[in-house]
Amino acid sequence: MTSLVPRHQINTHTSRGQNTVYMADAAAVLGRDRPLRILSFGCSSGEECLDLADIFPNAVIKGVDLDDKALERAAAISHDRISIEKSTYEAISSGGPYDLILAMSVLCRYPLPKGVVNIKDVYKFGVFIDTINLLHDSLKPGGLMCIYNSMYFFDDCPVSLDYVPLVSRNVNLGWMPKYYSDGDAATTVEHYWEGQVYAFQDWVRTASADFVSKTEAIGHVWINPRSRGSRRVDTPFWLKRR
Repeated sequence: MTSLVPRHQINTHTSRGQNTVYMADAAAVLGRDRPLRILSFGCSSGEECLDLADIFPNAVIKGVDLDDKALERAAAISHDRISIEKSTYEAISSGGPYDLILAMSVLCRYPLPKGVVNIKDVYKFGVFIDTINLLHDSLKPGGLMCIYNSMYFFDDCPVSLDYVPLVSRNVNLGWMPKYYSDGDAATTVEHYWEGQVYAFQDWVRTASADFVSKTEAIGHVWINPRSRGSRRVDTPFWLKRR
């Protein structure tokens, strides 16, 4: 297994508002006041854990990340229901099994090096599979997986057969393009802002001030619509059946 948290250069807190919307949706499914166990996978400096503690007042929350600088900032968090550690198998398993696992803007690579056409050159599908298998093994039957902004499709993973997708009314599909398991691009992403359509980099430069509003105007366009099959980009939520 190559990495417990595929590295990226996204500031996950720029999308914090959207993440809390998804947390509220998860609370509607699992129950807000239950004594849940929650994993924030790739928690960065811990704000996601604090948001989870607010939304789930009786939950015990484990945050893990590989970024040492982020973990240094997270060390300032003092909360009796939150623990944050370096991302290791031992750290993840010690807090589980979990009722809810969030992997938000972590199963991706950004920015991509110039000239990359096939994503497997920088992020292999096998690494994605290994990470999904780890999270699957850490989630209780009946638990909820929330995967947002992944570059590969969760439903291309063998363990997805154990899950039911739940469509969220708040979903914005994510702003990273999707790729097939062979690394070829499956979708492109269009960003709508003030009545115009922007390519991703132009969108970042033009509409960088209000991330939450921006993300509500995102659409995935299939490069070959006939190849979509059963793959879904319209939900971050997957309910584990067994």
